Amino acid sequence: MPTAARVRIIKLRKWFPPRDPLAAKMARLCILREDLLLEMQGVYTEDIVELDEHSAEFRRMYFLRNLIRTQMELSGAIQTLLKSQEFNKLLSKAPSETQKAFREAARAIGKAHPIAKDVRHDICGHVQERAVQEALEQLDLDSWGFLDVGKIARRTHYKFAGELTTEILLKGVTQEERRKIESSKFAIIADMVPTFALIEHCLLMYAEDRKLLP
Repeated sequence: MPTAARVRIIKLRKWFPPRDPLAAKMARLCILREDLLLEMQGVYTEDIVELDEHSAEFRRMYFLRNLIRTQMELSGAIQTLLKSQEFNKLLSKAPSETQKAFREAARAIGKAHPIAKDVRHDICGHVQERAVQEALEQLDLDSWGFLDVGKIARRTHYKFAGELTTEILLKGVTQEERRKIESSKFAIIADMVPTFALIEHCLLMYAEDRKLLP
C-alpha cells in the first residue's frame, strides 16, 4: 500500500533565517526544484487540452526550453553550493554514496554547462535574432510548416514557428543524428537532469543539521 502524503507546516523564518547565506542557497534550490518539476510534467504529459490548441508538440517544446533554462540555474546553484564551506561540512558527514553522487553531478554539470548555456542563450532565456538567422540559413530547401488561420486572433496559430524553434534547438546536430532521432548534444545536457534528485539530499542534510525536523 502506498504511504499517504503528509503535509507539514514549516516556519519559513526558522527554516530560512535572514542574513544566512546557506539558507538563501537552500531556499533557491527549493524554488528551482518546483520549477523543474512543473516543466518536466509539461514535457512528458500526453495531453493538456488547455495548452495544446497549437499542438502538443509545441507545448512540449515550450516546456523543454524552460526546463533547460531552469536546469542551467539549478546546476549553477549546486556548483555554488559545493563552494560553500558550511555545506561542505554537512556533505563530509553524509554517506559515501551521497558524496559520490555529488562528485558525479559536478562532473556532469562541468561537461554539459557550455552546451546548455549555448542552447539557453539561443532559444530558452530569449529568442535571439542571431539564432533565428542561423536557423534560417540551415533550413532545407523543402522545409515547410502550417499557418492555421482562424476566425479570431486566438484561433490563429503560426504552426510553422514550431519548425523554426526545432531548427534552433537542433543547431549543430548532424543530419545523421536527426535521422536516428538521437543527439549527443542533448544526451550531454540530459546528464545534468539527475542533479534534480540531489536537492532532497541537500535539504535533508540542512534540516537535520539545524534540527528542523521532529
